[in-house]
Amino acid sequence: MNGGPNADERLAAAFRAAADTPPEAGFSADDVRRESHRIGRRNRNLLVGGVAAAAIVLAGGVSTGVLLARSGGETSAAAPASDAGARSLGAPEMAREAPAVPPAPVGVPLGPAAGDCVNPQDPELRAVVDEVLPEVATASPAPTTMICRPGGGREVNLQVADGELTGLFSVVYTAPGEEPSQTASAVGWATAEVPTASGGLVTVTSRAESDSGGVPFGDRVPEIASALAPHL
Repeated sequence: MNGGPNADERLAAAFRAAADTPPEAGFSADDVRRESHRIGRRNRNLLVGGVAAAAIVLAGGVSTGVLLARSGGETSAAAPASDAGARSLGAPEMAREAPAVPPAPVGVPLGPAAGDCVNPQDPELRAVVDEVLPEVATASPAPTTMICRPGGGREVNLQVADGELTGLFSVVYTAPGEEPSQTASAVGWATAEVPTASGGLVTVTSRAESDSGGVPFGDRVPEIASALAPHL
């Protein structure tokens, strides 16, 4: 065998010589400088590219905002549902005007009464008079005669007050085909006759009392008769 101390010493000396002698470098100082310059240029290019991209994004955002602002009116016009939602979340809308209440239907006219004699204080006619002229709803019945007047007519006779004016207010319904019971008039009276819906005649008369300064509802008598006619 070739072992022994001399062989070991030679092996150790060979290892020491290898450690003391560095291997030749695979690149020079010029290579290092060139690589450093290349990396520097790449970093500068990346920085410039990033700034340019940010500028493009910013410009695009501004352009988009301008386009949206310019098209805002068109968007609002084309999306009424969005406008409605905005109104419901924002200030309350102005109150709309309430529609006019239609007049109550007249219905079937009252027509002739049943019975042998005309009732001078007909309750059904009184209800119609109170509805048309609420001012007399609390008026007291006026005195009447006990004479029986045959026919299908109706009457209401009241003691009324129109402000300071007082007097007798009467409504007479004459059934179709019958002669009117009242045809006369006098000073201090206001009278109006109007055909009714049932084919009869309604006569409204207001008489002033002797100490009254005028005829109660005098100027309104024709209007009252016209308002009663569709109900009778």
